[in-house]
Amino acid sequence: MSDEEIDAYPPHNFSWVLPNQLAAMAFPRNKENLRFLVNEGVKHLVTLSPEKKPPIMEVPELKWTEIAVDEFEPPSMKNIRDFIEICKRCHIKSEAIGVHCRQGRGRTGVMLACYMMAFQDLAPERAMINVRLLRPGSCETEEQERAVCKYHDCLRGLTKVDYNEVDDKEAFDARFKQEENGVEKAE
Repeated sequence: MSDEEIDAYPPHNFSWVLPNQLAAMAFPRNKENLRFLVNEGVKHLVTLSPEKKPPIMEVPELKWTEIAVDEFEPPSMKNIRDFIEICKRCHIKSEAIGVHCRQGRGRTGVMLACYMMAFQDLAPERAMINVRLLRPGSCETEEQERAVCKYHDCLRGLTKVDYNEVDDKEAFDARFKQEENGVEKAE
């Protein structure tokens, strides 16, 4: 057994949501947590918690993206879009994704439910129920639940987007239009 395998243990609240595809957890506190993720096959880690960041520099083979969402707040539509785009790129490369916030429940639960809507075509209520069955305590606040529903409405073209939440209106509209017409842009 190598040192990497011995010095590795899971972050708090770690679980596979979709085996070898999507994992969720509380923030990885140390190199041993990150090593565990690599050993499990996670290739890309998404951090949602600006207040708690993993020591990512200690495990350079793990790709890392930060999408900062304040604690107990819902992700913006741009935050959700960014997460889904990362997931699409990882799927194309057959790379497993890990996502976390401080405790792996609220912000993480929102992203997991949005993932299920985007990739499994679930209704928002069903997506949140599935996430909560797998990860009790997920989607902690009413605002977070509303963000899941709002993303669903945006995906279906049932609501107008608040352009104050997006950086580039034209690019945002073009991506939603492509999805609406069943066109996906491979990168």
